[in-house]
Amino acid sequence: MSHADICAPEHTDADTAALRLESEQLRRQTLTDRCVLEKLQHIPQSRTASQTGDTLHQRYQQAVERRSDLLEILLQTADVRGGELQEENRALQETVEHLRYKLKCAHYELKKALGVKASTGEEKAEDGDAPADKKQTKAAHRPRKRGAPKGHCGRSRPIPEKIDFTEEIPPPEKCDCGSHDIEPIDSFDSKYIEDIPPVSKIVTHRKYQRGQCAHCGKEVRHAEAVHGPPVIIGPNLAVHLTMMNQMGTTFRKLSVFSTRVLGAELSPSGVLGLVNRVGLSLDGSYNNLRETLRQQAVLNGDETGWKVMGKSGYIWCFCNKRIAFFHPDQSRAAAVIEKILGKDFKGIVICDFYAAYNCLGKTQRCLVHLLRDIKKERDVLSSSKLLEQFEFKVKEFIEKGLQVQTMEDGPEKERAVCKMEKRLARLTTMPVTKGKAITLQKRINKYREDLIRFVTHPDVEFHNNRAERQIRPMVISRKVSFGSNTQSGALRHCVINSIVETCKLQDIDPIEFMRRAYTSGGLNAPDICSPPAT
Repeated sequence: MSHADICAPEHTDADTAALRLESEQLRRQTLTDRCVLEKLQHIPQSRTASQTGDTLHQRYQQAVERRSDLLEILLQTADVRGGELQEENRALQETVEHLRYKLKCAHYELKKALGVKASTGEEKAEDGDAPADKKQTKAAHRPRKRGAPKGHCGRSRPIPEKIDFTEEIPPPEKCDCGSHDIEPIDSFDSKYIEDIPPVSKIVTHRKYQRGQCAHCGKEVRHAEAVHGPPVIIGPNLAVHLTMMNQMGTTFRKLSVFSTRVLGAELSPSGVLGLVNRVGLSLDGSYNNLRETLRQQAVLNGDETGWKVMGKSGYIWCFCNKRIAFFHPDQSRAAAVIEKILGKDFKGIVICDFYAAYNCLGKTQRCLVHLLRDIKKERDVLSSSKLLEQFEFKVKEFIEKGLQVQTMEDGPEKERAVCKMEKRLARLTTMPVTKGKAITLQKRINKYREDLIRFVTHPDVEFHNNRAERQIRPMVISRKVSFGSNTQSGALRHCVINSIVETCKLQDIDPIEFMRRAYTSGGLNAPDICSPPAT
């Protein structure tokens, strides 16, 4: 075993310095001994000189061996230290790259918050490529000209089918030539004016006649005549104010509108009471809508923030082509989904990548959300060719999937679906930039089955735009009302929106629906839960 093997353990900086000092001393000693040995070769040989030469030669050999061992130890130490420095350098490079990426993200968010438009020039590519053509860059960033394009013929209102009144206007009194001698002819130019009659309040005096029981002699009166105030608001005004509130008009503005425009004096709290009573008459239809929701084969789901009494809350939306259902809840957890749809929901829910939807058996994750995240990353790393290719491949996957979706069931479609699965798998292994893009690849791999389900189900969309459009009125209402003051108010808001939006989807007049429900106490509301007639 050599001395280097014995001294193999790691050394501190002080130990390394001591070894270097000892090696330098041995180097000087060997040089001195070599000079002495060379001089001894040129003097006459004697016993004393021979003994001195042997001693020096033996010491020289030991010094050389010792210095060789020291150099080997120093070389091993240098190799270890070199590896450590390489690891430190690699870690520092990754840190610098991560910080540079974070800086670009922060710069992008700052520009977005300040509303700063992107510069007209393109950044130079990372590989040193020249920027894009200036003409193409200017064309891409040139603001769109306002108004209709040249050659657009325009579109006006269609001629009404029903005409209530006809007015005949005599010919003009003066010609362009200056003559006043104008004779009428049997030819007319037609214009149609659509308007509403002047709004005026209608007061109906209801006289409830009393009766007397022939059996007991008791005076009999109508229940609605006995209870309640002597002056009430009729159903037409009540449902119209409710509809306007659903569209985002505040109670205070409705109070002003009713008092000054319609002539029916109402306070903001009075309007609130009317809307609450209309909402109460819709509870039965709302509960039936919930039961129908659990029987649907395909649904879109989304949620948005909605404060209640100043505390954070949410409104959940589940909808499809015929139904829109809204539910308020303080939680955003999976338990809310199970409470709305039930724990054994068999249908497919189209949703985003929010983890609460993982409790569902079958989902179709929104591919548009995935494209938005890629687009946002491309805005940060605008010169990345890898991200550009990644975005192109995702769009290509959607286009090919829509083509396969329209194919008839059979062996040919099965082979096409297998190719789509391989195409989706390649998205998870293609080279991308570090950072968010790698996270998106992991997301694709995690939800692989939930990204391709639209290919095999013709009724399933690859995006969740339907739910986002359906929940948009809630977002607008939130900007006006800042939420609800009570939990019952949030529920009432969801009930009215569920009925109104469902009526719109089924081409049912929501005003007439609410009027019938309000006048009958919810007993004579039209059926909006039955499947469409075939």
